[in-house]
Amino acid sequence: MTVLYKLRDYKEAYKFEKEHPKPIQWDEKYKTYVLSQGDGIQGIWFRDGKDGLVAEMIMSWTSNNVVRIDSFTVLPSHRGKGLGHDLVKETLNWATESGFKHLIGEARKGPSWKIFQDFGAEEVLTYENWNKTGEEYIMFKIEL
Repeated sequence: MTVLYKLRDYKEAYKFEKEHPKPIQWDEKYKTYVLSQGDGIQGIWFRDGKDGLVAEMIMSWTSNNVVRIDSFTVLPSHRGKGLGHDLVKETLNWATESGFKHLIGEARKGPSWKIFQDFGAEEVLTYENWNKTGEEYIMFKIEL
């Protein structure tokens, strides 16, 4: 995959998102955006022409075979339109093409977890009161 933007730190990711993301491919309504910081972080964003950035996936890795999802977000105004599935599919394609064997992460119990299950996610453990939010999150893995 071609690296379109290099980051020095996460603060620049926010600047990048707000000021000038660069498109790498189009579909009928959404643009896909990618950024990269050396070999340690990768992000994919979806942008709606009128609403700006509407979904993001940020991954990181410290190993050649495991990539971890750090952030998976679809704005509430754009949920229920299949963007979560599209974003996970794009992420799995990128991870596979990049040579990773496993994808891991945490998902809130409910629609987010269901999306990952649709792509073969297996539950590893459940966090009760995750990060003191009162919500259950599921740690999962997907074999690529």
